[in-house]
Amino acid sequence: MTLSSIQKLIKNNLLDLESQIKFRSQTKVELINKLSEHIISGGGKRLRPIVLFLSARSKESDRKIINAATVVEFIHAATLLHDDVVDMSKFRHSKETANTIWGNKGAVLVGDFLYSRAFEIIVEINNSVVYETLANTTNIIAQGEVLQLMNIDNINMTEDLYMEIIYRKTAKLFEASAKIGSVLAGHEKNHIDKLAKFGLHFGMAYQLRNDYLDYFGDSANTGKNLAEDLSEGKATLPIIHSIRKASNADKEIIKNAFMSNDTSKKDEIISIITKTNSNNYILKIIDNETDTAIKCLSKMGNNEFIEGLKELALFCKSRSK
Repeated sequence: MTLSSIQKLIKNNLLDLESQIKFRSQTKVELINKLSEHIISGGGKRLRPIVLFLSARSKESDRKIINAATVVEFIHAATLLHDDVVDMSKFRHSKETANTIWGNKGAVLVGDFLYSRAFEIIVEINNSVVYETLANTTNIIAQGEVLQLMNIDNINMTEDLYMEIIYRKTAKLFEASAKIGSVLAGHEKNHIDKLAKFGLHFGMAYQLRNDYLDYFGDSANTGKNLAEDLSEGKATLPIIHSIRKASNADKEIIKNAFMSNDTSKKDEIISIITKTNSNNYILKIIDNETDTAIKCLSKMGNNEFIEGLKELALFCKSRSK
């Protein structure tokens, strides 16, 4: 099953989501409209809403479920806007970032708008579990952002700390998406808990794949320069594992390039990552997280939505962008 075939399974939901996103992001303030359109239609896959729709197991649109998917996508878009400002990123999905075009102040404020619009919609959903889940999720995401900021240029970051950051920044919203879809569909607690765990492990695998592609991807596919994390002073798993396993001479090469944000050494760094087998190490963890995610769906039946979640996990673990 390809991503497009998974999308076809929930085609009506996705069409209604696009209409709702466009409607909900419109205001009388033109800059908000332009900036929101730029980030929300910037080439994303709508993976978080897809996880939510598949977890809800419904082909037909339900107003609360569409609203919830809109909320999830607005929260995601807001974090991207804020991320790009903090990271001083110039491109995302091969397009100039909003902060590059309109400046940091505009990007931050429109990110704030999307957050506040999301919580207006949450009020309309009027479900206490959804309130609690999304309030906790946005708080955890913010903590992850700060934790990452505190560790910029920290070449000695541990693998445990790295995993904690990617859980907070990325996996938490996938976990919430799966949980909310199941809650609004009226599933029993055991079912909800399994889907939430699926979302968590899927999200971990997804971010690990992103960090792998930062060194071993194709810029034409990813829309990013290779070793962009290196240029931003972010120690991700390929670097963390290499530092642990490399010779003293190679450690010095990595540390010097990392501390000076020197991407001209990226080919040498990638060679060291390969030499220390760090590329295969991260691929193994991606496989493990994907397998764990799929196992969370065991004994939940073999309906097309559960199969869609399994196929989505398999697609994402080997994606090229």
